[in-house]
Amino acid sequence: MSRAIFKNPLTSSHLWHVIDASGHRVGRLATKIAELLRGKHKPIYDRSVPLACGDYVVVLNAHKVEFTGKKWDQKMYRKHSGYPGGLKETVAKDMLVKDPEHIIRHAVMGMIPKNDSKIYLGQRLKIYDGIYNPHQGQITATPSSPMALNIGPFVEEPIKPTQEEINQYYAGYKLQINNTSESFDLLETKVRSHKDQLKRERRLLRKKRVGELKPLRLPPKQVGN
Repeated sequence: MSRAIFKNPLTSSHLWHVIDASGHRVGRLATKIAELLRGKHKPIYDRSVPLACGDYVVVLNAHKVEFTGKKWDQKMYRKHSGYPGGLKETVAKDMLVKDPEHIIRHAVMGMIPKNDSKIYLGQRLKIYDGIYNPHQGQITATPSSPMALNIGPFVEEPIKPTQEEINQYYAGYKLQINNTSESFDLLETKVRSHKDQLKRERRLLRKKRVGELKPLRLPPKQVGN
């Protein structure tokens, strides 16, 4: 890539992205942040100069991030002092109270290439526990760009399947509803679906074809005396 494109102030200026981490999953949020830090969302991205392409990212409400499953009780953060017996382990739910910024930074730094630019890219990640943002002056001084992102809290999209999707989902199931004044029971039993029937028919057809294609066993020729 030509280096002349970096002389343009609109392309060479580092943008500032503000992200509200409320309700966001740590892994999905970290992948987005790592992409912004490296500048992979820009058309001028060049992996040989990540410091020239990357932007700044400000993360707010770090204590409101979410983990899926049982990661709050099972995920461990480990560090070692270098001396015998110096291993310290912290559960994710305890780390959320002790240092919530470390949860996001640990996930993001693990998604950045391990080279000399990793430290400098990590310095561009600003994480705060509340909504206070001390970088407002720097954000306003940066030229406005449509690529600057302001991601708000996570809002889960409602699932509204169509009737056709519902019928396809329950294909092969038989629902038995017992609705009485005492109780309401919904019994769902699995029946042989159309696909299973097709598989059985194909299997029988293959066996039939194999029997048809067997070589004919002719009786041995009788040698005359």
